Amino acid sequence: MANSETFKISAALKDLIGKELITDEFVAVFELVKNSFDANAAKVDIQFENNHDRDLSKIIITDNGKGMNYDDLKGKWLFVAYSAKKLGKENEDYRDKIKVKRVFAGAKGVGRFSCDRLGRYLNLITVKDESKPKIENLKVNWEDFENADEEEFVNIKVTHDELVKNNFKYKHGTSLEISGLRDDWDRNRILNLKRSLVKLINPNQENDSENFSIEVIAKDELAIDKTPNKKGKVRSIWEVVNGKIKNSIFETLEIKTSNILVDISADGKYIETTLQDRGDIIYYLKEKNPFENLHDIKVYLFQLNHKAKLNFTKIMGLSSAEYGSIFMYKNGFRVYPFGEQDEDILAINRRKQQGYNRFFGTRDLIGRIEITGVQSELRETTSRDGGLVKTDTYFELVDFFYNYVLKRLENYVINVIRWGDEKLSRETGELLPGLWPKDVKIEILEIIAGFINSKNILDIQYDKDFLEIIVEKQNKSVDKIIKNISKVAEKSGNPELIKEAKIIEKAIKESKADVEKATVKAAEEENRRKDSEEKLGYIIGQNNFLKEEIGDDTKNLESILHHIGLTTNFIRMDIENLVKAIKKDESKEKILQIIKRISSENLKVTSFAKYFKKVNFNVYSNKVNKDVVSFINEYIENVYRKREDLINNRELLSVSFDTPKDANLILKFNPIDLIIVIDNLTNNSLKNGAKSIDISWRVVGKDTIILSFSDDGKGIKDSIRENIFDFGFTTTKGSGLGLYHIRDILEKMNCSIKVNNNIKPGVEFLITFKK
Repeated sequence: MANSETFKISAALKDLIGKELITDEFVAVFELVKNSFDANAAKVDIQFENNHDRDLSKIIITDNGKGMNYDDLKGKWLFVAYSAKKLGKENEDYRDKIKVKRVFAGAKGVGRFSCDRLGRYLNLITVKDESKPKIENLKVNWEDFENADEEEFVNIKVTHDELVKNNFKYKHGTSLEISGLRDDWDRNRILNLKRSLVKLINPNQENDSENFSIEVIAKDELAIDKTPNKKGKVRSIWEVVNGKIKNSIFETLEIKTSNILVDISADGKYIETTLQDRGDIIYYLKEKNPFENLHDIKVYLFQLNHKAKLNFTKIMGLSSAEYGSIFMYKNGFRVYPFGEQDEDILAINRRKQQGYNRFFGTRDLIGRIEITGVQSELRETTSRDGGLVKTDTYFELVDFFYNYVLKRLENYVINVIRWGDEKLSRETGELLPGLWPKDVKIEILEIIAGFINSKNILDIQYDKDFLEIIVEKQNKSVDKIIKNISKVAEKSGNPELIKEAKIIEKAIKESKADVEKATVKAAEEENRRKDSEEKLGYIIGQNNFLKEEIGDDTKNLESILHHIGLTTNFIRMDIENLVKAIKKDESKEKILQIIKRISSENLKVTSFAKYFKKVNFNVYSNKVNKDVVSFINEYIENVYRKREDLINNRELLSVSFDTPKDANLILKFNPIDLIIVIDNLTNNSLKNGAKSIDISWRVVGKDTIILSFSDDGKGIKDSIRENIFDFGFTTTKGSGLGLYHIRDILEKMNCSIKVNNNIKPGVEFLITFKK
């Protein structure tokens, strides 16, 4: 005959749902704070006593919530894994009474066992918000459950008492006094906890969290809090232990950068997207939601350019990388460890490795994912430090984040405003951002036009002034964009867009005459180019004559010819660019820009000769006895930074240099040799996509000095590092002579050159000059 049996539960269960389940001490504190929130507390104090003496130290967490009576203690708090919150029974009457609508932060029924993670002993005092309340006291020695595996859990006793009086500071609520602490809570640990608590609550999320405050109290740290920091300044909020936790929201940090807000409606029917750039709205989309399991979710994502990172550090007192990246909040409380500095749960950095300049990494982003409501398929792991349970809905959320948030922001920032094109300002030394929205209106319209083909799009809004920029883009895509704009107007019920499109179409026809004039101008510049080539031919003939007459002293003539070839190569490249621009019906501004560069290149040959006279030495002379540092600096200053007719970098490179006061070395050298070295290195950087070059000097001894020439280009792979100075070796369409000549020249000067390809991005060349 069959019998009914029941499970017996070992006392070892305490460890499984206590200190072995919640392994992080900060997460343990979070859980107890969330319990206070769920008890409708308006305030919770986290107090540290004797924190410099582990044997005497205590953590006391006190709130002014609704508290508990004896029935609550016995029927709920001591009922393992029971969650009135999960069953929807908790606080029904109480919440109606105070008219507060909070979504519960916890619903596992094991959060109370976080006390075990923090310390061996618990002294619980609670007073319920009711008439004639009693002071209930519960004492738990968690060690009684340890080493008692054969004992049943229910047979391990805890002590209950009813107190006559106590030092409870609130009229009602709960106090958890935890002693026998398992960790050393020194100043640094408390400061790190406070930093984590700042990010625990999201007051922007509608869950009454603006009416909930947290305060850290540690009397032993008050004296240090009042002293200046190591820099002699008043301590920032991140350097002070005592005080209320201030919840900083990204929008209040004045992050003036590109950002995107994507909102899935509460009913799950629609997705609304707003893309902004430094205060300007780029576009707004409303579309059908294709994710059947996702609803009531918002994502705020900010791209951090260099200036935004500096501003963040200035306001927050720590870098954005230290603060964290993309956080997740459910019902106003953080889901740990999303956003932690060394965590990459969404695999953003792994993806960035596949295309360094094509994708964002966590250091380029800051933001949050907000989940509102019960959403049981988007629930935290029981351990509370493992993020969300990996359900089908979770993977839908990740898919939504990548395709509707991250990729849309990347497409705009990387492909349109060219985030990777940041460069140093010569005037201020600041790293300037990429293009502004006003510079890329046609590209923005092309993005918007790309949405039109989607069947899910219901509405698109954007600045109609963007249409005016189309007149500057004379190509076949204009008609397509105008047609797409008409479709947008039909969908959004905005007939003004159709009217604007017709005005632009008329303006396009009128502007074609300007392009024809530009074409004539280009033909004139082609004739000038031919004249320039004739002049260059004459100069080359002179050099050939010198080679025959002077003999051994000018064996480096091939290097001189290579140097002159750089200028003619620039002219050839821009002629090809001009032809392509005309064929593609590029704007007249772009065509004139190319023509201006060609004209500038034509003047360079004679301008070089004028400059050489100006600096009082003959670069073609055999040798001079001069300071090599001053010579190179003067050449860079005059050729790359001052003279507009001699700017070899053609506005594509930002060149800077740093020279210590004691940097000088008198050497005997041929001036043209060093000019060839500098120009070839610069040309090499340009061909490898560099945007900026840094030149600095380092004194090694009285007879030795090192020049560092570094750029931010593509760099040099380890596999070819040993071959780059070989005759004829090249990874571009060049001759393969530039670096070969550099090494050859320097070796003849009893100097040397090495390559450092360990910097990212780019490469560094180290030239050692010796007497």
